Amino acid sequence: MRFAVLLPTLLLPAVLALSACSLPPAPAPNPGRIDLLSDRLTVHFTDGSRCSADIAAAPTGALAGCAVPMTYAVEIRRKIHVSAADGLIEPYAKVRLTRQSDGRVFDWVTPEGGAWHRPVNYGHQPG
Repeated sequence: MRFAVLLPTLLLPAVLALSACSLPPAPAPNPGRIDLLSDRLTVHFTDGSRCSADIAAAPTGALAGCAVPMTYAVEIRRKIHVSAADGLIEPYAKVRLTRQSDGRVFDWVTPEGGAWHRPVNYGHQPG
């Protein structure tokens, strides 16, 4: 009788341990946002980690020392020609990040726009 009462309490930890082994691995974090300032690309991931690359030296390549292996390609469309604003204003650029583990592509355009940002005109509009 005592064994019948103890059996569920002995089996429960074993069942929980085995079921934990069957859980799928956590998904790789995605890039949450990027910064493109002073010839430096910084990628901020959804898990709080960051990786950077010097795009003046290499506008395309792999993010070195990153927990999530990714390649990047930066195409500067228009630089900011105000030297005092070099580290403050992002240039017009297209950035493509590719996660190496599954080939997923993340495209970004700077400066950042969106519903909460007003469009800014930094240059001449034709017409």
